[in-house]
Amino acid sequence: MKVKTKLGDFYSRICLKLKLNKINFKNINPSKIRNIVLAFYTILLLSTIYHLVYARRVIPGVKIAGVKIGGMTFDQAKKHLEEKDKETTKDLKLKYDEKEFLIRAEDIGLVYDWDASVSRAFEVGRNGNIITDTKEKIAGLMKNLVVPASYDYDDDSLGIKLSIIRGEVNKEAKQSRVILSDENLVVSASEKGRKIIEDDLYSAVIGSFDNLDFSNKNVPIKTVNPQIVEKDVNNLLNEIEKIVSKDLVLKYGDKTWTLNQEQLLDLISLEKDENKVKVSLNNAKFEALIENIGGEVNELPRGQVTSSNEKQVLEFKIIKEGKELDVSKFTNDFKASMFGERVVVNIPMSKVEGPTDKEKYGIYALLGEGVSHYAGSIPGRIHNLTLAAERTNGVLVAPGATYSMNNSVGPIDAVHGFQMAYIIKEGRTVLGEGGGVCQTSTTLFRAVLNAGLPVVARYPHAYRVGYYEQDMPAGFDAAVFQPSWDFKFKNNTSAYILVQTSWDVDENSLTFKLYGTPDGRTVEITSPVITNQSPPPEPLYQDDPTLPVGQIVQVEHPAWGADVSFSRTVKKGDQIMFTDIFNSRFQPWRAIYLRGTKK
Repeated sequence: MKVKTKLGDFYSRICLKLKLNKINFKNINPSKIRNIVLAFYTILLLSTIYHLVYARRVIPGVKIAGVKIGGMTFDQAKKHLEEKDKETTKDLKLKYDEKEFLIRAEDIGLVYDWDASVSRAFEVGRNGNIITDTKEKIAGLMKNLVVPASYDYDDDSLGIKLSIIRGEVNKEAKQSRVILSDENLVVSASEKGRKIIEDDLYSAVIGSFDNLDFSNKNVPIKTVNPQIVEKDVNNLLNEIEKIVSKDLVLKYGDKTWTLNQEQLLDLISLEKDENKVKVSLNNAKFEALIENIGGEVNELPRGQVTSSNEKQVLEFKIIKEGKELDVSKFTNDFKASMFGERVVVNIPMSKVEGPTDKEKYGIYALLGEGVSHYAGSIPGRIHNLTLAAERTNGVLVAPGATYSMNNSVGPIDAVHGFQMAYIIKEGRTVLGEGGGVCQTSTTLFRAVLNAGLPVVARYPHAYRVGYYEQDMPAGFDAAVFQPSWDFKFKNNTSAYILVQTSWDVDENSLTFKLYGTPDGRTVEITSPVITNQSPPPEPLYQDDPTLPVGQIVQVEHPAWGADVSFSRTVKKGDQIMFTDIFNSRFQPWRAIYLRGTKK
């Protein structure tokens, strides 16, 4: 009767309000009002029961990673998800044609956080906005409310996995072009390419993580059509035949470069502009050609410190102007000859522009010095190392430029003045042109280290060379072997750097000094750490027909194999500019004797 009384009171209040608002009762059906009131109380009652039941539970309809947890307490939901996690093999297999790519959870550090996941699930229907909360609660009674799982993984590891997939699946469209086949020009076939749809692939992978769904997935791809097809190239075949029919000759002084049909064809590029395909110069290949020729004809300006007081420069002068290939004019002349009337292209040169006032080169003080000794070297080796030092002496390296030992010294062969001396070739000690030049690169390496300049390229020797450990520990060496092995450093100061060399034949010493403008940098070099040492093999005797019978000459001394590492830290005040580590892996080396066989 209590409910009836409350309903009656509520009904009376409504009627009173209607009277006060002058609403005519005759037009209102009392039974409809009772139904509305009854419906209101029914909803209120159900809402109260709903909130009492799910006060400490996830609301109905909520799923995490495909697992239903609606109606569960925090602990129940967490336990249920952990069980699902344990029974799931988290290996995601991505497939394309016959290729399969596996992403394992342990390979990318994938770890689920079920505490955070369930906490997020409890927020559904409890955001504090009554309208949003009500919608979510009603929706949960009729459909699933999906909450993504919380997890973490290593971005870099996953990135590597996806990069491998790209490398295996992606295929560039092959453009039709002209190729040389049996000395004839033919048009190659174009081919369609394929490319992974990156957003779809990422969504597939992340979706698998979100839903704890590690079923096989297909790698999404799209077809890439070639831009240049056979029809386009056939229309240009006569033009291309004319371009490559005659050799193109480049000339500088007594140097000559002849580009044949195959080389010219390699310099041709076909480009599509709107709907028209045209013949042009392949810029990347042409730049490589310029770099190659420039390496032979370019000459850096040369300078010399003529007087100094300890580290301070008192007098400096320019002893030789530099010159370099004039890229702009050479490009125009080359194109005119290649695509027009065939003429010999003379390599144009221009002066290397430096400050007009020699004082503005900024050669004020000694930045770093390197010294090495070569006692025990044969005359040919001494000749070669001093010749190489002479040819790099006085080089001025502009601010921001990179110095190359090979470019500075030039070709290392008999034609350019180098003598025969013992070198290591294919595991044997033999006479070769230029033996001993590595003494110069090693000495320069030490100067660069002490000057605190960035090392761009440095190659350690294959084994520990006794010459380089006469005055320094193992690991402070740098090998050069043209054309592949070079020693390079960068001038990252605001002024020019002068490379100056000197040698003392009586003291068997070689010195490199680097002059420039000090900027306050300091250098800290650690002592080398030597590990994995191994003894040298048994001595090796090699017959030498140039030595009299019975004479034995030792040309290599035994050396222990070892891994050597040291680091360098360059600072400016308390701020670290950079730190680099230099590693060397020396193989064990045997003593080698030459045994005379000449009668």
